[in-house]
Amino acid sequence: MDEVKFAETILEVQDEVVAKITSFNRNVTISEEDVTGAEDVIPGSDILHSQFVSIAKGETAAVAGIAIESAVAGLDAGQSELKDAAETGEIVSIKHTKANGYGNNMTGFFTSYEETGSVGSVYKFSGSFRVNTNVPIVPGS
Repeated sequence: MDEVKFAETILEVQDEVVAKITSFNRNVTISEEDVTGAEDVIPGSDILHSQFVSIAKGETAAVAGIAIESAVAGLDAGQSELKDAAETGEIVSIKHTKANGYGNNMTGFFTSYEETGSVGSVYKFSGSFRVNTNVPIVPGS
């Protein structure tokens, strides 16, 4: 069986690719509510057995990558569009795709953003991304 390789993962602002994601870490949390009642006693004791139900799903992604030129606006516009979207909480899209074409299209906004650049190097960014929707990408559909 082949391993799953990290492949084409991009960030889009208003349907334009503005960054390539080079590192991706997804985190899912489930919130719960205690619904323990008096009837949840452990047989033969006076101790309640805690009962919980899931009530909400939270999802974030830690991402890092490189800004790329805007096809529309030209040199350095991609990094500006990325920075502007991150600093204003604009809804953006991360398309996380595996080498086999399957993946996820996540929309949301940056909750933190950092950028670095130096002479002779590509412009890099990293940040935390709040995922509001996560839709599977299926090749050929």
